[in-house]
Amino acid sequence: MESLLSKVTTRIPTLPGSNAHKRVNSLRGLHGFLLVFLLGHLSPTRAEEPAPLPEPLTLEAALAAIDPSHPLVASARSRAKLAKANRAQAGADNDLNLDLTIEGRRVEPDDSSLYPQKDDSRARLTLSKTLYDFGRTANRIEAADQTVTADSASLALAMMEIRRTVMQRYFDVVLADLEAATANEAMSIAFIRFDRGKDRYELGEISDVDLAALEDSYQTTLIDRQQAETRQRLTRNQLALALNRPGQLSTTVDEPDLPGNTAALPDFETLVEEARSNSPVLKTLKARQAAANSRKKAARAERNPELYLQLEAAEYRKQFGSRDPFTAILGLNIPLYQGSRVDADLATEEARLQQLKSDSLAADYQIQQALLEQLQTIEVLQQQIKQAEIRQDYRDLYLDRSRARYDLEIKSDLGDAMVQQTAARLFSRKIAFQLALAREELVILTANPAYSALPPTTNTSVTTKEPTP
Repeated sequence: MESLLSKVTTRIPTLPGSNAHKRVNSLRGLHGFLLVFLLGHLSPTRAEEPAPLPEPLTLEAALAAIDPSHPLVASARSRAKLAKANRAQAGADNDLNLDLTIEGRRVEPDDSSLYPQKDDSRARLTLSKTLYDFGRTANRIEAADQTVTADSASLALAMMEIRRTVMQRYFDVVLADLEAATANEAMSIAFIRFDRGKDRYELGEISDVDLAALEDSYQTTLIDRQQAETRQRLTRNQLALALNRPGQLSTTVDEPDLPGNTAALPDFETLVEEARSNSPVLKTLKARQAAANSRKKAARAERNPELYLQLEAAEYRKQFGSRDPFTAILGLNIPLYQGSRVDADLATEEARLQQLKSDSLAADYQIQQALLEQLQTIEVLQQQIKQAEIRQDYRDLYLDRSRARYDLEIKSDLGDAMVQQTAARLFSRKIAFQLALAREELVILTANPAYSALPPTTNTSVTTKEPTP
């Protein structure tokens, strides 16, 4: 058997001389050290922790800290990687094959045989390659390419959506802080009134009913403040989860600058055309349609012949005339009957194609409706922005007047004025944040970052690079 192997395979040469063997032995320890070193440094348990979030946290810093390994993004990234792997597999279907077959055989020949030898062992080295399959592989590769395109568009959509989610969570934290400030001021004023009421009650200036009303008002504002503080914790936790940093709760967040809130927008028809060209949702469905169409062509090509080349080198222990040491074959496989398999595959892909066409049309309608809704929402919010500015100015002036009356020891509602001034600021920020999120929806629908309310330096998508292992 060993002699057969030596005729069809090449032995690996050994280094002559004792010095060579010494060098090999001396390298074994180094190889072991390098192996331990690499395993230690490449181990997943030693992955680098993300840098802590800055304090105070800004919206720009939060967006820059978006983790590409966040579950929402990682799931889409995994699908994109799987699509690329399937593309590589489709391209490798007709790769060259090289096989070595070794058979140890013993036979009992007939007494009348001209070849009485019992050892019929053999070895074969076979090289085979499909030269052309008349469209089958080409269409499979095209389908895989379109699937890669579809999943890449889905990944882009996931990255835009996580960006919007981080914006919303950040805005929630800012609003929770403003609500807590408002609740704290209201509670402080209610406490002062209740405390003064107790003194007036002792002097007989108010009744027990009036005192109970003051205490009830204080307890109500106290609960409101506790609820506001709870919301501060909850919104910070939601922001940490959106950034894929559980437990990293920011102490202080800065109010964001939203210069793009006042930027002009195109008309509805322009936005629709832009969305039809750039929407990740429509791009995904369009690419999946193309992939289904290519798979349909590949299924039809199963009826086509296949041209192949096969080369074989063989060595036999038992020799006779019909055994050739070398064979070359240029062949053509022609399918004659395949049952209903091809028809079933064609029907499947046709049904999938029609479903995707329906999904694409439905998505187009949904995007049109979403664009119209966002434009209408933005128009209303822009009017509310003006209302919020007027209310803010009014409350600032009212607070100044109340403070002046208080300084002059004239009866004043300074406490209420402070609460209302903070509430006006809260209302203004709510409207501004709603407007920014509505504009960010336009960014997602059209894939155009120019519509964002954020400064241009922050209008970038989540990184597409692989997360550090």
